[in-house]
Amino acid sequence: MKCLAFDYLIKAENIEQYNARFSASAQESQEGMSDPQKEMLGYYQLNWARSSRVEKTYQVSAHASEKLDSMTSKQYWFVITEGWCGDSSQSLPVIAELARASHGLIDLRIISRDAYPELLEHYLTNGSMSIPKLIACSEAGEELWIWGPRPEAGTHLFNELKSQGMPKEEIYKSLHVWYAKDKGVSIEEELINHLS
Repeated sequence: MKCLAFDYLIKAENIEQYNARFSASAQESQEGMSDPQKEMLGYYQLNWARSSRVEKTYQVSAHASEKLDSMTSKQYWFVITEGWCGDSSQSLPVIAELARASHGLIDLRIISRDAYPELLEHYLTNGSMSIPKLIACSEAGEELWIWGPRPEAGTHLFNELKSQGMPKEEIYKSLHVWYAKDKGVSIEEELINHLS
């Protein structure tokens, strides 16, 4: 199947470009902002802090390194996301570190969900435009696999708390506690399993 994300290759950012934009958004001044804009800025600031923490603490496991070393062909990993997304702040640094550890065999590209919502329309999660969404493609432009918006254990926790009627803000707090305890292990395992 043709990888639709390939059409966005020249519009996509590398991780350094994305992080520069993300960091700049998190450091904007509140001056003259409306209340909704201030709230959005708060998400960017919180997620930049989370993302920076994951970047400092996550290390590719020996098992994952072995799998990455055994790769024989190049892949493009397109991640549709935005800095305001809490799940992305936890998973994108792990994805980026795995790409770095692939010795150039994984070319990571970030596609803005807000700039190109039409792409995400093809990769809905139970009918919703949830992010992040990773679309892995071969060098020949074939879609290999899709992952996201969060690891299975995180999704299970989210659904369980939602079914208990817990308010969304509380669900997200619990989810981020889970991410902190998991330390990127579930994300790494799921992505590496796709390489097998």
